Amino acid sequence: MAVETKKGFVEILRNLFVPYFSEREELLKILNENYSKEITIAKMMDEHAEIIPFDFLKDKLKKIAEEERKHAEKFKQKIAELGGSVNPSAKIYDVKTGSIHNEKGFRKLVADLEFDKEIYEDYISQINRIENEDVKKLLREIVEDEVRHKDVLMDIVMRLC
Repeated sequence: MAVETKKGFVEILRNLFVPYFSEREELLKILNENYSKEITIAKMMDEHAEIIPFDFLKDKLKKIAEEERKHAEKFKQKIAELGGSVNPSAKIYDVKTGSIHNEKGFRKLVADLEFDKEIYEDYISQINRIENEDVKKLLREIVEDEVRHKDVLMDIVMRLC
């Protein structure tokens, strides 16, 4: 009888906490992917800043890169707050940069603009899906920056065409 009671208690605990742990693990996975995306787009903007011939445009790209690194840092902090560790996904950077290295000049930037748009759309989707209010708030703040980045990148592309 005591063994059955113990099994029943363990089952109750599992049912209470497994959803929390699986939800937390899923949230950490999403945050790590977001961290990787932000690091990737920052590196891409830095690369563009090196090849663009106009200093005022370089400065704009460097500013975006710095803001993207700040986003990554915010995701890193949120991961730590949730008790996780940062495990960047190298595949995101490899896939995105590998597909654009054959492009030249503004075409590369257009490809990066598309990647930035994908990031924006991912974050909007996450805001609608995630239940953690702190993470939603963080995503909303970053989405506001991403809208501004899109406008700046579009301006740069138009100037280079």
